[in-house]
Amino acid sequence: MSAQTDTSKHAPDTADKDQMDGSPVHPAFSSPNADLVLRSKDDTLFRISSETLSRASAWFRSMLSLPQGAASPSPGAEPIQVDESAVVLEALLSMISGIELPALDDADFLQSLLTAADKYEIPLAISVVRTALFSPFLTVSPIRLYGIASRMAWTREAAFAAQKALALDLLAPESLPELVLLESTALSRLLAQHRARRAALIAGLDDPQLFGAILHSVPGDGGALADDGADLCHNPLDHSSWHALKYALLREFDERPPAAPGADLGPAFFRMPEVGAMYGARCAKCGQANYLMPNLLDGLSRLVRDLPRTLESP
Repeated sequence: MSAQTDTSKHAPDTADKDQMDGSPVHPAFSSPNADLVLRSKDDTLFRISSETLSRASAWFRSMLSLPQGAASPSPGAEPIQVDESAVVLEALLSMISGIELPALDDADFLQSLLTAADKYEIPLAISVVRTALFSPFLTVSPIRLYGIASRMAWTREAAFAAQKALALDLLAPESLPELVLLESTALSRLLAQHRARRAALIAGLDDPQLFGAILHSVPGDGGALADDGADLCHNPLDHSSWHALKYALLREFDERPPAAPGADLGPAFFRMPEVGAMYGARCAKCGQANYLMPNLLDGLSRLVRDLPRTLESP
């Protein structure tokens, strides 16, 4: 998702014509009865009640409780300089003041808002952003959501985002910019989850208990069998098509993992030439098909559906 600046989609409407020391006053926060003034980093002023701000923010409550502080609330006090832009400050103050919020439909804006809400210890704003980030209407990378949820210790949301990330190739060029932003512990957990799924897939493909019975072979001599179990011949079977399919499945799993937790084999799997080759694989001597394809495909589907998808505990 491309970055979006604060001054475009979420910019406030025109500032109040009344000015204070040459700076515009935000029209939604221009009450002359307010005893506190905040100045955004882009020099927009916000008048607000110190009681409202203290009640909502532990950070401001501590600051305003300091004895004889420079930021002591009074009608003529100097504005308090903050590091946030006017649009971020507007959203924060709108939440705690109970007025209409700006649109919360941009991931960059929401992340800036969350950073400010966490800094100033405003639980209401954090809760609102938490809900907005995981709205089905917001388009955002699962890796980015996972990183945010991990930093905020949102366990349920982190697990949800990690499951969504199972459908991504973590080593693809488009994934790397967001992957490198993850904290080391969160990154290790995500990589371990993907590695565990790949290891389970490899182990399943090589498990004779899963696939030994669906390969036409006579125990001990590798010959073909008829459908009724009677010996047709003792010619060793060529299993190169099975090995080629296993390799192709691993490649497909790395590059295009199943799209959802518990997903079955996708349509792309059945279009792979290796699957067609399996249908055509036959004993060179008697012509019997080498594989019971319906059973084999059913076994592959169950294997993929049952791959682990839980995130390891930190």
